[in-house]
Amino acid sequence: MRDVARAAGVSQSLVSIAFRQAPGVSGATRERILATARELGYVRDESARALRAHRSTSIGVCFQTRQPFHHVLLDHLYEATAGGPHQLVLSAVSDARDEATAVEGLLSYRCGALLLLGPRAAEADLAKVVRDTPLVVLGRTIARSDVDWVSSDDAEGIDQAVAHLCELGHRRISYLSCSWAAGGAEREKAFRAAAEAHDVAVGATVLDGDMTEQRGASAAHELLDAAERPTAIIAFNDRVALGLMDVFMRNGVNVPRDMSVIGFDDSEIAQRDPILMTSVHQDAQRLAQLGVERAQQLIFPSSPPSEPQGTLVPTHLVVRGTTGKVLAS
Repeated sequence: MRDVARAAGVSQSLVSIAFRQAPGVSGATRERILATARELGYVRDESARALRAHRSTSIGVCFQTRQPFHHVLLDHLYEATAGGPHQLVLSAVSDARDEATAVEGLLSYRCGALLLLGPRAAEADLAKVVRDTPLVVLGRTIARSDVDWVSSDDAEGIDQAVAHLCELGHRRISYLSCSWAAGGAEREKAFRAAAEAHDVAVGATVLDGDMTEQRGASAAHELLDAAERPTAIIAFNDRVALGLMDVFMRNGVNVPRDMSVIGFDDSEIAQRDPILMTSVHQDAQRLAQLGVERAQQLIFPSSPPSEPQGTLVPTHLVVRGTTGKVLAS
């Protein structure tokens, strides 16, 4: 910072204020200082800064490499923290690295708060983390009152999907579940409740699955061999729905004439031409913004600090070309 101050012709304290995005320096001077820093190749030492301040403002993010929706959330998390005091520290869950290890990595970095994207850990384990480090769960509802969370209103999205199919005349509707995933149990419960509410419970079935195209494909083969097929299926996510559609179309089952398919996430996959999949939209930008805002409140708590809270973000069905009316028999 001494080098930057000397080159910019200002005091070192003014450089510090500019770097911290704090008030006390004009916009023109701040930009001159930052431009000088860029020219000199200056990079702040975040670890040293946190030690001096006795508080880290970094936000640790745990995400899954095989979950495309997490990649979308990451984009919006960077957007939500741009220009602010928070740096994102990423730790991935992969086939070679489990969730506990990924979280331990963030804890060892002494992040100011953690954002866990769709964690699979038991709620009691999440509560243990909260005792030492502020934590926000993103993409999963938590029953405990001592853990903050922000999640999509999955039940509303599932209900809209079932209602849409019923309006099209469908009475035999299946749901391809992924009960072990974050939000999986809630979506399955929501499907059963929606089937009851819309008076199609008799023809409603639930199939076990996961979150991959491969499981969607294998489920499609199972349905092709079934004595009585459903006329519509709701998938746990868009990837599963894509696997279903691929096998159906390769085997002469037209979507949506012979089988209606609905995904979940309204991802880039669903919006891609010529797929144009009907899907439940999650507001990733809003989820990320609320997650960052809550993490910031935990890093810079009010006096007295606010109680842990849970927030549901609305979802809605986006109707495209993979759902249609039931053909008259």
